[in-house]
Amino acid sequence: MAAETQDIGKFLEISENLYEAAMAIAKRARQINEELFQKKRDRQILEELEGGLDEDFLQAEIEDGEESEVPEEDNPISKAQEEFSAGKLEIHYEPGQG
Repeated sequence: MAAETQDIGKFLEISENLYEAAMAIAKRARQINEELFQKKRDRQILEELEGGLDEDFLQAEIEDGEESEVPEEDNPISKAQEEFSAGKLEIHYEPGQG
C-alpha cells in the first residue's frame, strides 16, 4: 500500500494539537500491529500442534476474532488514521500530565 499525503487540517479538526493527534494515531497503530503479530503467532503455534486441538474450539476462536480483525493488506497506520478520523480514538491524560 502506497503512502498518501495527509491533510493536517483534518486532524486539527478533531484535536487541538497536531502532536497529540500524531501520538494517538501512532499508539493505536502499534496496538493494531501487536494484535496482528499475536494472531500470526497463535496461528503458527496451532499449526505446530498439528491438529492437537478440537476443530470446534478453533472455529469458535476464529468467529470471536472476526469483528476486530484487520485485513492483512491494511497498513496499521492507515487503519489507525481511519479510526482517529471516525472519532473512534480518544485521548486520555494521566494525572499530573498535560
